[in-house]
Amino acid sequence: MPPGLVVVTVPGDKRARALEAAAAGGALDVRWVAWADALAEPGCVGAAGRPGDWLRVDSPGSDVGIWHALARRGGFDGAVPAGQWRPGRAWAAGLADALGAIDAGAPHLAPTHPRAHVLTMTDKLACHDALVAGGVPVPETFEAPATPAALRARVEAEGRHAVFVKPRWGSSGAGVLAWRRSGAREQVVTPASLDDGRLLNDKRLHTYTDRGAIDVLLEAVVADGAVVQRWIPKAGVDGRPFDLRVLVVDGRIAQRVARVGRGPITNLHLDAARADPDAVLAPFGARTVPAVHAACLAAAACFPGHRAIGVDVMVDPRGRPYVLECNAWGDYLPGLLVDGLDSYGVQLRGLSIPRLAAQVPA
Repeated sequence: MPPGLVVVTVPGDKRARALEAAAAGGALDVRWVAWADALAEPGCVGAAGRPGDWLRVDSPGSDVGIWHALARRGGFDGAVPAGQWRPGRAWAAGLADALGAIDAGAPHLAPTHPRAHVLTMTDKLACHDALVAGGVPVPETFEAPATPAALRARVEAEGRHAVFVKPRWGSSGAGVLAWRRSGAREQVVTPASLDDGRLLNDKRLHTYTDRGAIDVLLEAVVADGAVVQRWIPKAGVDGRPFDLRVLVVDGRIAQRVARVGRGPITNLHLDAARADPDAVLAPFGARTVPAVHAACLAAAACFPGHRAIGVDVMVDPRGRPYVLECNAWGDYLPGLLVDGLDSYGVQLRGLSIPRLAAQVPA
């Protein structure tokens, strides 16, 4: 009899709907626990499963209430309106506490997403350090100074004229600033729009050249904790830069999609276009695809036992791969099928095979 699966999720969230659809009619017995219930009473997670069952704690998603509950758990005492950029430090602290409580109440369940790996991958600096230790090719990254002036001084000392400034905690392109300068002129490209000093999330890129506006953007992001990543030019398709999201499931390449952007930030939710990875990498020669795959597998190997990892990887204009980030919950890739299965179907198939389950450490 295959083990069952307990899923902590946000009911009705796009991820929950996709996972539920993949599980419908399958051999795996899936039981659902709402994130809100898990926060209120962590022991209900353990009560939902039997010894030997799997536990998948899914992304809290974009649910405003869950975000605030986690951030308050991490010491945040304010409120962030829907649509506004949400700082991540307190949220990450609350997430760590919540995941610890869930684990403590469910010691008999085997995690598909081990807590330590989730927390490392949601911390861009810790993730970078883990990848470096694993010998994975990555752009140089350092912790951002706490003020725009100190940031500019550090970037100048590093001899850089273009960097990405990214919120240290969280995922997606929210709050990411692509910053470059030429002499006294500066430019920032970001999915954040400014509204009376507030950063609003947007699904399109904005360009700022006014020093005052750039200072507001930098101040908001670095004050909560950020990283500075070397800006390595991305290879392009018809003049548009691209990178790839590669999903590694149980140590194997499961799904891939190229993301062709309208600017330097290429997340799909920013209206980047999907493209065939083999097609966009073909101009760089036969060795490029294996090199990209090797970099992604090496990145995933830094997090043993984490059964599905979304790896963001780019190639430079010479076709050399660099892993940009790893995503603990980077498996939402709607419409991409392998043997007729989407990303969740691939994972559920693996969990339902006892022999394979026994080979993958929890």
